Amino acid sequence: MIESSFDRLVRRGMILTIGNLLTPVYFRRLNSVKAEGIDVLKALPRKNVIFLSNHQTYFTEAIAFYDLFYIVHGMPYEDPHLRFSAATETMKKNLVTRILTYAGGVTFRRSFREGGKDVNRPVDLEGVGKIEEAIATGWLLHFPTGTTQAQAPIRPGIAQLLHRTKPIAVPVRVDGFREMLLHKQCPGRTGKDATIRFFPPMDLGDFYAAPFDKERGRKVIEELGKLILDPA
Repeated sequence: MIESSFDRLVRRGMILTIGNLLTPVYFRRLNSVKAEGIDVLKALPRKNVIFLSNHQTYFTEAIAFYDLFYIVHGMPYEDPHLRFSAATETMKKNLVTRILTYAGGVTFRRSFREGGKDVNRPVDLEGVGKIEEAIATGWLLHFPTGTTQAQAPIRPGIAQLLHRTKPIAVPVRVDGFREMLLHKQCPGRTGKDATIRFFPPMDLGDFYAAPFDKERGRKVIEELGKLILDPA
């Protein structure tokens, strides 16, 4: 996943333009997006970090992350280099989604779902490789349920991803972003309150040190789910 000078220029231009003209208006004037537990970020290294978040909209919370990191807290654009995971078919929907890919989208083909329908196909190893590289070289915002549907379970593959890459794993709970949607996945509603809550990094030292075991992986997923999943 080597970025060209043009890619970096487009990325910086998007963050600078959207972050200074649009997100302050939408997230802090027309709506209210609050961050909790933000001090967690201060102790994080600039590489090998994954944020594991519940997923309410295609893009709104991801854009809010960029706003929080680069605009509100003024982090350098590539230190850390923040990316977000997204389904390939989602990022090919229109010009806007294609442009957002330049901002840091890491695309992969889901093995279980496409276009709103359940599928069953082999794991996209190329996509997994891009996700692993994004973790190794910066910060990755990842959505372990793989869907915006409420109460969807965490996919079991996240435990294997964590064990292979051994990142610092920060659980994140977002609330209120679904209420910002005006139509389907298009944001536009105003007067809404939303939160981004950062939890302390998960204690995964023993899990990483031992050979991968499905039961240990299941317990990691269970622990993560208690923090980020919507209540039944």
